[in-house]
Amino acid sequence: MNWEAISAIGQIVGAIAVLITLIYLGIQLRQNTLAVATSTYESTMSGFNDINVVVASTPELASIINRGCMNTDGLTEIETVQFNFILRCYTNQWWKLYKLYDRGSLSRSEWSVFAKEAAQFLEQPGCKSFCEQNKLFTDLYDDLEKYKTGVISDFGFTKKKEEHS
Repeated sequence: MNWEAISAIGQIVGAIAVLITLIYLGIQLRQNTLAVATSTYESTMSGFNDINVVVASTPELASIINRGCMNTDGLTEIETVQFNFILRCYTNQWWKLYKLYDRGSLSRSEWSVFAKEAAQFLEQPGCKSFCEQNKLFTDLYDDLEKYKTGVISDFGFTKKKEEHS
């Protein structure tokens, strides 16, 4: 066997090794991308769940959200602050999702589910002043305009029922 043949075999083996390495790296990249997306989704869900648990386990906060979403005029000064901070927590979560979508890390179909719910939530009469006062989220609000499709979630907001004697 001459040196040219040995060299050619070496080049073929080297090319096959490079190809196997590229395939392996492609598989690893796909798995890493999926792991990051899963972690991001779990983080977001945890964020929403943390807020929801606090509101659901505290009757006073649940009442503030319920009344505030209908109309903030009936809230005390302290309740207004609490209401705005709760809305800020929710909006921060939607903002995070919007930025992930905007950067291509969240698919349009995944974003649209959250966007429809956010649009419905922030359309509540009492939430409109929050949106007007928090221009930081203007890009989010602008995008949510496309997702105003009516009721997709029952948040349970109710107007106080009048009792008839």
